[in-house]
Amino acid sequence: MTLFLGFSLILIIIIAWLFFKMQYNLNLDLTTSKMQTIASKISSKIIYAHMQNLPLDKSNLNVKGFNFALYDEHNRSMAGNIKHKIDLSKKIYKTKKGHIGVVDSSALGHLGVYHVAVEEQTFQAKIDALLKKTVIIFATLYLLLMIVGYWLATIFIKPIQHQREKLNNFIKDSTHELNTPITALLMSVESSKPLSQKSLKRIQISTKRISEIYKDLTYLFLREENREEQDIKELNLTKVLKQQYDYLEEFALKKKITMHLKAKQVHFKIDEESFIRLINNLLLNAIKYSKIGSNIEITLTKEYLSIKDEGIGIDKKELKDIFNRFHRATTMQGGFGVGLNIVKSICQTYNIKIDVKSKIAKGSTFTLYFPKNKDHF
Repeated sequence: MTLFLGFSLILIIIIAWLFFKMQYNLNLDLTTSKMQTIASKISSKIIYAHMQNLPLDKSNLNVKGFNFALYDEHNRSMAGNIKHKIDLSKKIYKTKKGHIGVVDSSALGHLGVYHVAVEEQTFQAKIDALLKKTVIIFATLYLLLMIVGYWLATIFIKPIQHQREKLNNFIKDSTHELNTPITALLMSVESSKPLSQKSLKRIQISTKRISEIYKDLTYLFLREENREEQDIKELNLTKVLKQQYDYLEEFALKKKITMHLKAKQVHFKIDEESFIRLINNLLLNAIKYSKIGSNIEITLTKEYLSIKDEGIGIDKKELKDIFNRFHRATTMQGGFGVGLNIVKSICQTYNIKIDVKSKIAKGSTFTLYFPKNKDHF
């Protein structure tokens, strides 16, 4: 913003100076042209009077807004209302007060007049008014430019600030998310007593959670950049789903959540790690945001994969943003806003359509519709 306004100010000053200079020169040309015309007319009247042997009517030489003076061959003033000394060798001159004058020598000594000087009385006032007008116009223009610049900067910087805030929240949330299982591990191993079954279960859940966080971050920041290295093959989705169901069951039991799995035999061409990330993120979210003692229904058919929970639900206003990286729809539970972004990324890669239905305090249903093509069996 400072660079923009600084360069704009320099540009405005240059344009204002050029504008003022142009207007100044235009006014100067018009004024001197008018004075030269007046001086020529006075010289013509002098020559005419001399040729007609008539006396010169000096009162007839006055022109409103201008002063004049007649000079002999010794540069002495013969008549007129210009009292200060003039350099008659210059055709155009400027006085100490800023007035402009012209000298005409076309009288050629008629009636003893060798030089006619005409001097304006309003040029400096016009220039002062022009300067004031220029300053006001360009100061107003710069003020408008500042307002527009600030408005545009706010518009352009807002999404950057938003992303920065999300990134800061991601760092804080990921630190908190890692702190929970690490603390549980430390509590379990620091005790001098032999490990109980409860401690072993806590260690098992904590290590699984850290492993899932690591796999998500690895997939998000490394795997996406090396998709050509993925092993895309015909995968038995039912087999992998049941494996992950057993793997994550400990998380559900910890909250006394019952998971119900209905799965038909389904094959689909997909990288195994991508499908695992897809399943685990949706299931962990369902467990994380479900109420204690509730149910989660998992359904797999040849047409779709559905995961339905009885959790806190998602506000309608948040639904359009839940797949954005680092976005979190709620601060009530853990997480750091990358899981659903990974889900969306995988679905886009394999042309899987995502449908989300949710009601506050009732729960959410995530349905993934497989594409109907030869890669789906």
